Amino acid sequence: MSDTDAAVDEALDELLDLLDLQQNDNGSDTFRGKGSGFDEFGLYGGHVLAQAVVAAQRTVDEDRLMNSVHAVFLRGGDGLAEVDYRVDRVRDGRAFCTRRSQAFQSDRLIFELTATFHVPETGKVDIQTPMSPDVPPPTSVPTYQECIAQVGPIFGEQWSYMTRPVEYRVVHAPWAPTGPSPRGGIDYWFRAPRRLPDNPAIHEAIIAYMSDDCLADNVIVPYGVTWLDSNVQVVSLDHAMWFHEPARADEWIYCEQRPLAARSNRGTAEARFWQNGRLVATAVQEALARL
Repeated sequence: MSDTDAAVDEALDELLDLLDLQQNDNGSDTFRGKGSGFDEFGLYGGHVLAQAVVAAQRTVDEDRLMNSVHAVFLRGGDGLAEVDYRVDRVRDGRAFCTRRSQAFQSDRLIFELTATFHVPETGKVDIQTPMSPDVPPPTSVPTYQECIAQVGPIFGEQWSYMTRPVEYRVVHAPWAPTGPSPRGGIDYWFRAPRRLPDNPAIHEAIIAYMSDDCLADNVIVPYGVTWLDSNVQVVSLDHAMWFHEPARADEWIYCEQRPLAARSNRGTAEARFWQNGRLVATAVQEALARL
């Protein structure tokens, strides 16, 4: 194993540790998660999103898979502090159930998520948005680290140079040799660097974690600016995600992103996730974008 592979493997261990929430001893649906350990831009949205997903998952039966997530970022978080989660069991039906998962730091509500879960059913409807046949294979495009080595710490020192917990291959981005996609977006491949347990909840949480990696950036891509420009402010406001069918985070997933609309200093971007040619998830995020 190379030094790079070993670093990614270690970063995956750290992510799995972050997702291993500790349940409080009082028997209630309350949990505590670790912070990220750095706070250059506050608490990464995907961090609290994935931990809130795990908290909700802990309160449903294993036969119910995640169907959707609707989340609101209420306040900036502290990456150096632990996060407390409280889950409300909103509804339990025969096919669907709903959970509300709230995140707190220092008794202040910073994030709220509503998640729905569904017992898989067999149906006649099967519609698929096709994946572009022109997408290059992951091993033919540069890694995230190789791209950053060429352009420098355009996201700040910590976020630019931290080791991602996944193998991350960039197809289109302002910091990649190919530049943004024809749609003005950021496209990439990712997968966990080793085989993970078959528990779907682990894969759902990692995909949710990655869904926020650079989604808000798509709103400012067309303007040729970065987070480090003094007049740029980008803050995630809300995040919605739908899991169309089971996927494995330890097998290659292609993420295609694009800006959808921007006005009044608010912008919306979309991400589509494919695995083995199947659309497995869709995410939409709105962000505050002041330039």
